[in-house]
Amino acid sequence: MLKVELQTNEIPDLFVRFKDVIDERYWLKRIHQIKEDIHGHSFLANFLAKENEIAIAFAKCSNLVHRYGRIPMQEIDNRDLYSAISLAAQVLSIMDHSSKSEAAKLKQRIRGAFKNPDDMRAIQLEFMAATHFVHRGHTVIWPEMEGLGRFDLLIEDIGTNGLEVECKSISEDKGRKIHRREAIEFHHLVKPGLQTLSRALQSGVSIVLTIPERLPMMYKQKQALAKQVIDSVLASKSIVLDDGSDIRVSEFDMKSLEISETENGTTIAREAIDKITATNNREVMILGNKKGAIVFALQSRQDDTMLESVFATVSESAKQQLSKNRPALFLVGLHGIEAESLLSIAAQDSDPTQPPTALRLAVSNYLAKRNRDHIIGIGFLSKGNLNPELNGVVKSGGSAYIFPKKESSFWHQDFTGLFSERELQQ
Repeated sequence: MLKVELQTNEIPDLFVRFKDVIDERYWLKRIHQIKEDIHGHSFLANFLAKENEIAIAFAKCSNLVHRYGRIPMQEIDNRDLYSAISLAAQVLSIMDHSSKSEAAKLKQRIRGAFKNPDDMRAIQLEFMAATHFVHRGHTVIWPEMEGLGRFDLLIEDIGTNGLEVECKSISEDKGRKIHRREAIEFHHLVKPGLQTLSRALQSGVSIVLTIPERLPMMYKQKQALAKQVIDSVLASKSIVLDDGSDIRVSEFDMKSLEISETENGTTIAREAIDKITATNNREVMILGNKKGAIVFALQSRQDDTMLESVFATVSESAKQQLSKNRPALFLVGLHGIEAESLLSIAAQDSDPTQPPTALRLAVSNYLAKRNRDHIIGIGFLSKGNLNPELNGVVKSGGSAYIFPKKESSFWHQDFTGLFSERELQQ
């Protein structure tokens, strides 16, 4: 039985058992690799910390155990540990009710996931979905562990013959021509020169580098491109490079940055940055102060194809992993999308005065294809947050935007309201 509720006072013993079963060397090795990556490249620290939050949390637990013999009770309210401990609790609960060979498969999968954050997020998404169905009183089976199929979950006691659930975890880089780490590394190359220039500014300068498709592979080529960006700013003019890259330099009024002070420090509205740079949600670096600043944005001339890539992934999975003998539901985890953003998309789609979102149009187009009758819906899940509640219980919450296909011949009344507005919770 999947564990769906965790008491904070269980955390110390639970971690010790997880450490003994999985072996802490797997997450400590990942931490060692992260430290090597950051050494001399401190600008990657925040990015790698976010990408590897599970490994980092387990490493914190290991350090506490090595220091005190067990996790001290004063640390059990540390929310930074909750995602990892929740994962540990659910892994152990599944292994406890699995055969020896099934438990061994899961152990190897967890160990392997410490090497790749995308794999770890995929596991978390599966557990989040499974937890949801268990909360609703259903029986959940892992088909791949039991040799029953290649899809992620089988909800055995729903509809006529069950419901197949396939989970797809989508990273922030999906469909992007320039991945986040690449952008951050290039920012590091231009930062010294731009930072020096920003100190003397009495106004705002926007720099937008648009490359034909992707950044150069070779480090020396990236260095040369970074130098051309800095030279362009020094000359205060926009230029087009031999490879087709475009460097656009322009001035802006510092008031348009919409700088505000909050409890968490200085903030700048994303909409203001997009307006200044005439870009849309790109990786941006801002250098300077309230008197003068440089805003540097990097983008590809080729459009990002996130939605196209998502549905290409879903289409391939529908062909290769679903049995087509049962109704099936896809659950797509959007890494980096907060609950509020997903709710905003759903709100626009439910407003008859607003045009349908790109997400809704893409889903409608996908579900309308003839060979997809067995797919009874697609759901999109936001990232959840783990919080302590009364009596030491830890629960998580996120948002789900579900697109049901009630005209499917596989549709059953049991599928109505699988996800309410308040859910997901675990």
